[in-house]
Amino acid sequence: MTDDEIFQLLRPLCARVLSVEPADVTPAADLRRELGADSLDLAELAMSVEDVFGLAVQEEATGRARTVGDVIGLIRSGLDGESRLAGRPA
Repeated sequence: MTDDEIFQLLRPLCARVLSVEPADVTPAADLRRELGADSLDLAELAMSVEDVFGLAVQEEATGRARTVGDVIGLIRSGLDGESRLAGRPA
Protein backbone atom coordinates (compact mmCIF):
# COMPACT_ATOMS: atom_id res chain seq x y z
CA MET A 1 0.00 0.00 0.00
CA THR A 2 1.39 3.39 -1.00
CA ASP A 3 1.41 6.49 1.17
CA ASP A 4 -1.25 7.99 -1.10
CA GLU A 5 -3.47 4.92 -0.63
CA ILE A 6 -2.98 5.16 3.14
CA PHE A 7 -3.84 8.86 3.00
CA GLN A 8 -7.01 8.20 0.99
CA LEU A 9 -8.21 5.87 3.77
CA LEU A 10 -6.96 8.08 6.59
CA ARG A 11 -8.44 11.37 5.33
CA PRO A 12 -12.12 10.48 5.98
CA LEU A 13 -11.19 8.99 9.38
CA CYS A 14 -9.50 12.22 10.42
CA ALA A 15 -12.36 14.32 9.07
CA ARG A 16 -14.96 12.29 10.97
CA VAL A 17 -13.06 12.02 14.26
CA LEU A 18 -11.91 15.65 14.29
CA SER A 19 -15.13 17.10 12.84
CA VAL A 20 -13.34 18.92 10.04
CA GLU A 21 -13.82 19.08 6.30
CA PRO A 22 -11.92 16.37 4.38
CA ALA A 23 -10.26 19.11 2.30
CA ASP A 24 -8.67 20.44 5.52
CA VAL A 25 -6.95 17.09 6.09
CA THR A 26 -3.62 17.19 4.28
CA PRO A 27 -0.39 15.34 5.04
CA ALA A 28 1.14 18.60 6.32
CA ALA A 29 -1.82 19.54 8.54
CA ASP A 30 -0.92 19.81 12.22
CA LEU A 31 -3.30 17.55 14.14
CA ARG A 32 -3.59 19.82 17.17
CA ARG A 33 -3.00 23.33 15.90
CA GLU A 34 -4.75 23.19 12.52
CA LEU A 35 -7.26 20.36 12.98
CA GLY A 36 -8.08 20.98 16.65
CA ALA A 37 -7.31 17.49 17.95
CA ASP A 38 -7.10 16.91 21.69
CA SER A 39 -5.92 13.80 23.51
CA LEU A 40 -9.35 12.16 23.35
CA ASP A 41 -9.55 12.81 19.61
CA LEU A 42 -6.14 11.24 19.11
CA ALA A 43 -7.17 8.18 21.11
CA GLU A 44 -10.32 7.83 18.97
CA LEU A 45 -8.25 8.30 15.80
CA ALA A 46 -5.86 5.56 16.97
CA MET A 47 -8.80 3.19 17.49
CA SER A 48 -10.12 4.00 14.02
CA VAL A 49 -6.68 3.37 12.50
CA GLU A 50 -6.54 0.04 14.31
CA ASP A 51 -9.91 -0.96 12.87
CA VAL A 52 -9.27 0.14 9.29
CA PHE A 53 -5.63 -0.93 8.93
CA GLY A 54 -5.56 -3.89 11.32
CA LEU A 55 -2.71 -2.42 13.35
CA ALA A 56 -2.26 -2.03 17.07
CA VAL A 57 -1.26 1.57 17.81
CA GLN A 58 0.45 2.50 21.05
CA GLU A 59 -1.06 5.56 22.70
CA GLU A 60 2.37 7.15 23.08
CA ALA A 61 3.03 6.73 19.34
CA THR A 62 -0.04 8.76 18.45
CA GLY A 63 0.93 11.31 21.10
CA ARG A 64 4.20 11.89 19.26
CA ALA A 65 2.46 12.36 15.91
CA ARG A 66 2.26 16.05 15.08
CA THR A 67 0.92 15.95 11.53
CA VAL A 68 -1.32 13.76 9.41
CA GLY A 69 1.89 12.80 7.59
CA ASP A 70 3.32 11.50 10.88
CA VAL A 71 0.28 9.24 11.23
CA ILE A 72 0.80 8.03 7.66
CA GLY A 73 4.38 7.20 8.63
CA LEU A 74 3.24 5.21 11.67
CA ILE A 75 0.79 3.27 9.53
CA ARG A 76 3.42 2.72 6.82
CA SER A 77 5.88 1.37 9.40
CA GLY A 78 3.27 -1.01 10.77
CA LEU A 79 2.19 -2.22 7.35
CA ASP A 80 5.78 -2.69 6.19
CA GLY A 81 6.73 -4.51 9.39
CA GLU A 82 9.66 -2.12 9.84
CA SER A 83 8.73 -1.27 13.39
CA ARG A 84 6.42 -2.32 16.15
CA LEU A 85 3.56 -0.01 16.99
CA ALA A 86 2.38 -1.92 20.02
CA GLY A 87 5.22 -4.17 21.03
CA ARG A 88 4.29 -6.90 18.58
CA PRO A 89 5.04 -7.47 14.92
CA ALA A 90 2.72 -5.74 12.49
